Amino acid sequence: MKLTFAQIPLLPILIGLIMGILISQFSWVYIIIALIAIGLYALFSQDKTTNIVLLAYIFGAICYSLQSKPNINEQFLNKELTFSGTISNIKTTDDIRNLIIDVDNIADSTSTFNIPSFKCRVSIPSLNPFLEIGNRVSFRATIDYIQDKRDLPNEFDIVKHLNRQGIYTQTFIQPENIIISGNNDNLIWKIKRFRSNVTHIISSLPISEECIEFLNATITGDASMISDDQRLKYSSTGLAHILALSGLHVGIITLFIAILLYPIDLVGRLKFRFIITITLLWAYALMTGFSPSVTRAVIMASIFLLSLILQRHHSPYNSLCFAAIIILVFSPNSLYNIGFQLSFVAVLSILLFAKKLNPISPKRRILHTIMSLFTVSISAMIGTGIISAFYFHNFPSYFLLANAITSYILPFVIIGGLIAIIISALGFEPSLLSKLIEFLYNIIDSVISCITNLPGANIDNIYFKGWLIIPFVAIIICLYLSILKKKKIWYIFTATFTLFFITMGYLSRPQHCSAEYFIPRNSYYTNIIVRDSSAMHVYSTARGGDSIDLLTKCTEKYKDYMGWRDVDSITLISNKYSSNTLKRMDPIISLGTDVFVIVDDATDLMSLNLKPNYALVCRGFKGDIQDVYSTLCPDTILLSRDLHKKRHNRYADSCQRHNIPYISLRDTCFHRIIRN
Repeated sequence: MKLTFAQIPLLPILIGLIMGILISQFSWVYIIIALIAIGLYALFSQDKTTNIVLLAYIFGAICYSLQSKPNINEQFLNKELTFSGTISNIKTTDDIRNLIIDVDNIADSTSTFNIPSFKCRVSIPSLNPFLEIGNRVSFRATIDYIQDKRDLPNEFDIVKHLNRQGIYTQTFIQPENIIISGNNDNLIWKIKRFRSNVTHIISSLPISEECIEFLNATITGDASMISDDQRLKYSSTGLAHILALSGLHVGIITLFIAILLYPIDLVGRLKFRFIITITLLWAYALMTGFSPSVTRAVIMASIFLLSLILQRHHSPYNSLCFAAIIILVFSPNSLYNIGFQLSFVAVLSILLFAKKLNPISPKRRILHTIMSLFTVSISAMIGTGIISAFYFHNFPSYFLLANAITSYILPFVIIGGLIAIIISALGFEPSLLSKLIEFLYNIIDSVISCITNLPGANIDNIYFKGWLIIPFVAIIICLYLSILKKKKIWYIFTATFTLFFITMGYLSRPQHCSAEYFIPRNSYYTNIIVRDSSAMHVYSTARGGDSIDLLTKCTEKYKDYMGWRDVDSITLISNKYSSNTLKRMDPIISLGTDVFVIVDDATDLMSLNLKPNYALVCRGFKGDIQDVYSTLCPDTILLSRDLHKKRHNRYADSCQRHNIPYISLRDTCFHRIIRN
């Protein structure tokens, strides 16, 4: 059937809504200009579609403006107060728990304030006390807006990431400063807490730790227990979507519900079964946190089932638009969510290409179904490959093979896991079923491991400008028209846009200086990051366990900086290291023409006979800052971030009083170019 825009009446609304959200983030000036331009066009053209787009545009701008501001009175910032609220999310990494608490009550020594709820990120350096979603807690702390701590270019913007989730404030507290006062026991919070109960049951199954982690991720959506190595394996084979709940998982859950409710079909209550299915799917979406991909799938499934109940025509394209509109109205910032983008683009690509790429006639049902597993994977990758490459900077070469094999096995693993959970909840031991689940999981894991070890399994370090997605969209459109119309001109257009995309991808890569160094902000030790062409080195005052983990942390933190500059790895600068750009002879470090003296508790100032450009004062130094200046006579004193705040402020005051040139590194990164 030929696709026409008349079949998608919600498309103009979605386009206007997206335009309103996108333009609203810049300035109201742009909104007003765009409104005037569109309004004049609509006035003179009398175009109904344009008027719909205009109204949706205005509505999108309003939705974005209402949800883009922090919902907190600034009088409560930077003051030690008692905050109360409900835990809505918990993430644990490296023995630090990050809680998202919906704060709705603030108290000082004399008064209590009931306030509009706002989200606060609370970090606790301990796994105690035991906390779970839905707990009512109170904690005494000083909260502030989340600070931008990016030091090197191309670092991940955690502030923007959290702001788009409605989280603008944060604090750090000790475990003894948080008190559980009760639970939110309404139905919604009970369903949310049910997720932790399911996790507990999965953890008690007689299967391996790796299988438990896999089941927990694919059923509850909690992938926090998955190791970094496992994540890398799934990502490099194009199976990262398995560990993040998506339409695939919702489809399997829907199949499981259909199997459970089959007896209702036997008594002729098909519509009643559909209503129960819709209810259970929405409960599942609530339990798993309403991720965009799950919400999209549940909305589309609900529309499909409602169309069956009401015996109405169902358009998957219109359902896709409706799902996007619902999500964006309630959460405009979801437009920037990677899961949202991947989910909707994947489904759109499958709708456009899957059937057309399948060479087997639907009349040959079995062969057609088998081939569909391949064409669906290819179709999804046509749309999502560029988005994944943009965000994750890699492309899995054998994604088709990996998806084709796991697509057969995954439904049995998830459905088997769900049955095992029910059996275990009823008090029985699902021993045989658990062995079968682990056997199937081991097949998936073995396939992934084998594919990962194939030559060229993953194309890494793919970096390009975001605007190049626009010509890529043109490639997809031309490719679709080529398959649909089978005319030579569309093949030529496809090849032309592809050549343009590849050429501009190469030419648009930015040019960088050949050597530079940074002194980033770190609260526990001082680092100097040095890049010399494609080689990258780090000097650090870290000792013991911190120095062991240093390279791993730096590689993760600065991976995009390294990727844009074709740097493969970081090495520690050993003492007595020497090159044309960098020399180290403790406590002296030479970076190009800049000479540093590292001043800490081990530095003997009197033994140094040189005049450095910089004296870098670090944690451990407890002497007089005037002695440092009078002994070394540096051009500038640098006060490192790792100095205790009171000591730092005392040194800064002393420098100001005695006219000593200094730079505080507490709130800024120190950056110098060695060679252009």
